[in-house]
Amino acid sequence: MGPLPFVGRRRVLAGIAAAADRARTGWGGLLALTGPAGVGKTRTAQEAAARADGFRVLWAWCPSGADGSPFRPWARLLADLAADDPACARAVRASPPLRALLAGRAAGLLPASDPEGARLRLTGDTVQLVRTAAARRPLLLVLDDVHAADPSSLRLLLELAAAARTAPLLLLVTARDGDPDWPGRDDDRAELLRRADGLPLGPLGEPDVARLLAAATGADPGPADVRLAVERTGRDAFLLTELIGSEDGLHGPPPAGVRAAVAARTAHLAPEGRRALAAAAVLGSPFRLDLLAETLACGPGELPGHLAGARDAGLLADDPEPGTGAFRHDLLREAVHDAVLAAAPADLHRRAAAALAARARPGDGGPAGIARHLLLAGPEHRTGAAEQARLAGDGAAALLAYEDAVRWYTAAADADPDAPPDGLAELHLALAAARFGTGEPAAARTACLRAAGFARAAGRADLLARAALGLGTGPVGFEIGLLDRAQLDLLAEARGLLGDGRPGLRAAVTARLSVAAALVEPEERRIALAEEAVRLARTAAAPAALGSALAALCDARSGPDHCRHRSAWADEIVGLARALPDPALELLGRRLRLVALLETGDHAGADAEVLAFDALADALRRPLYAWYVPLWRGARALLEGRYEDCGRHLAEAEEAGRRAGSENAAILTTTQRWCMLAATGDRAGLAALAAGGGLEEMPGVWPRVTLALLAAQCGRADDAARRLTAVAPRLAGAPRDSEWLPMLAQAAETVGLLGGHPAARELYRLLAPYAGLWAVEGIGAAVRGPVEHHLALLAAATDDPAAAARHTGAALAALAGAEVLPPGTPPVPAAPAAGAAGA
Repeated sequence: MGPLPFVGRRRVLAGIAAAADRARTGWGGLLALTGPAGVGKTRTAQEAAARADGFRVLWAWCPSGADGSPFRPWARLLADLAADDPACARAVRASPPLRALLAGRAAGLLPASDPEGARLRLTGDTVQLVRTAAARRPLLLVLDDVHAADPSSLRLLLELAAAARTAPLLLLVTARDGDPDWPGRDDDRAELLRRADGLPLGPLGEPDVARLLAAATGADPGPADVRLAVERTGRDAFLLTELIGSEDGLHGPPPAGVRAAVAARTAHLAPEGRRALAAAAVLGSPFRLDLLAETLACGPGELPGHLAGARDAGLLADDPEPGTGAFRHDLLREAVHDAVLAAAPADLHRRAAAALAARARPGDGGPAGIARHLLLAGPEHRTGAAEQARLAGDGAAALLAYEDAVRWYTAAADADPDAPPDGLAELHLALAAARFGTGEPAAARTACLRAAGFARAAGRADLLARAALGLGTGPVGFEIGLLDRAQLDLLAEARGLLGDGRPGLRAAVTARLSVAAALVEPEERRIALAEEAVRLARTAAAPAALGSALAALCDARSGPDHCRHRSAWADEIVGLARALPDPALELLGRRLRLVALLETGDHAGADAEVLAFDALADALRRPLYAWYVPLWRGARALLEGRYEDCGRHLAEAEEAGRRAGSENAAILTTTQRWCMLAATGDRAGLAALAAGGGLEEMPGVWPRVTLALLAAQCGRADDAARRLTAVAPRLAGAPRDSEWLPMLAQAAETVGLLGGHPAARELYRLLAPYAGLWAVEGIGAAVRGPVEHHLALLAAATDDPAAAARHTGAALAALAGAEVLPPGTPPVPAAPAAGAAGA
């Protein structure tokens, strides 16, 4: 009997054809053919691919067991794209993550100081590569059996699905949809079904059964034969083709199910044939013949005889790849596993692990396969299983396959919970890094705290320090939580235990402690810690630690007296980061340098810094970095009076900050919105902002000043004057940190709106030494203008028109020099009247 024709599925094929038509016009997407095993998903996908006129079709499958290298299906697809398209080949050469993915090893990857950023860069580079290929010719990528995909491959598929919707790219996947097919992965299945347009497959219709019978027998079947076939197979495509193709045909014994049929076929195999088939089922499909021979402890020449009976029984494929064997369908492999493996499963898994260890090949993902078999070989092998699972996790992490790394590190921890504490500390630190890579900071924090407990039990100060550093947003500490008692206590404990033997690590811990203690330690203590960290890092010649220490020094000396020092320190940070290279550290240095440039009035330099930050952050594609550039562009638009542009950039920054879960983003976007509402005279918006801001409960001096300015901006002059009077005595003694200069600028603006206040002369005295600087809110959230402007307001309020005119002229000159003159700025200096100073 020849090959049976494809029958039925007209509605499903029509749905795929409609999606293909949309993809041809640049509106692609993700389709999922779902249904139970044997329903015909793969055959339907083949038929759809054959009908996809004008598409380049690439096919990959996800092998059962998934013991090989992570991203295996993507490595095959992307390699095919790069081999056929010079532009795609150039994209691969320019991307260390893609080169590593295709090679199956981590050669050339940047240090993973920012795991999440590195993983997002891999996603972005993959998206760009596939879009490049699709721009040349519409692209149909088929991934078969994604229920068996490794977690990282599945995540990459879902990430690519978003890009497919605006490209001539159609992703077609097949997947089983039953609970047993997604063990412990209900969330993955739900996410796939949510992202994809689902095309469920069910049993064949009776007319389709009749067509298959006609093709098999060469004659139209009668109604009785069709009913018999339906009764015996339940219209299941796999069982129907098995029945039709059996020796007795339609009138043979009814297939009670795949497992029952396999049990019947294997019952007649010789003992060595049954054992060979069981070992093949353990190894997965396809399986390497040399590994099978090693597992069975037989010579390669003996294998054909052992497998002949299984091939004759229709269990094994007739034409596998050279050097391999394969089951005809994974359903058959699973059924064999259940039917003939009961005798000695642990022994076969032990032998399979030994065979893999003896004959591992590059790209095999050897440790993953060995770990899987040892985990099933019995509790006496738990130490070896944990060691191999740890190696599998390391290999996955090196490829940025952090989802797989989490799976294997967790398996290692569960396999041998009584391992030595130093090894468990190392394992949980690796797990924390992988959790950062998957974008799960809360889970990463939990792993760091567990690592700290094991490090403490082992007496390992170095591991305790690494755990403490992991409690931020990663080793660089781009955003560090304040008032985090657990972090502060762990940093202090690690610093005390490190002593003088590890100056580089002690420098990193001391620098982090200086930043994390911003709200609980006096300025002098934080400066001392930061300066100590710089000395230690320079002594140790530790560039990464030095970069972090210099950043801590910028944070500790953040006031207006150190603008130019901070600019120089930021220059050094950027240089160190580029030499390492460490993109996260470079972004931190550029952020610090941008603020220093704004404070010194170098707006052209700040604009260039925004562009450089944008290019690097875009390459990393981490949400934590994505909100800064729209925030800064909004600040520039606000300074120039382009309020509509400011609103658009601000909305983008707010959305990006929400995606990143960044507290800094929430604070700074609120600051910019406040400044925009004030600039546009939106008193209702200001009142709503003041009511929901929580400023009354916040400690410190600057919230009191902000409340006074808000009252003045809302037209509550008496309240504003009362608040400013209450806080004015505290201004001179307030810490001269990053909040001090914008705080005084706010006080000056309050005086200007009030038309005068007894605090004006003292404010003028405090501000006068900083006449050449600009008042900048937060990390560049808003620029309040040159300090000369605020001195002009205060001089006018103290009835000194000559000084007011002098400062106004200097402010206008500063604005003109920065090329940021707002609309309506007078071309010549003019002293404002005292009563209108806040206009």
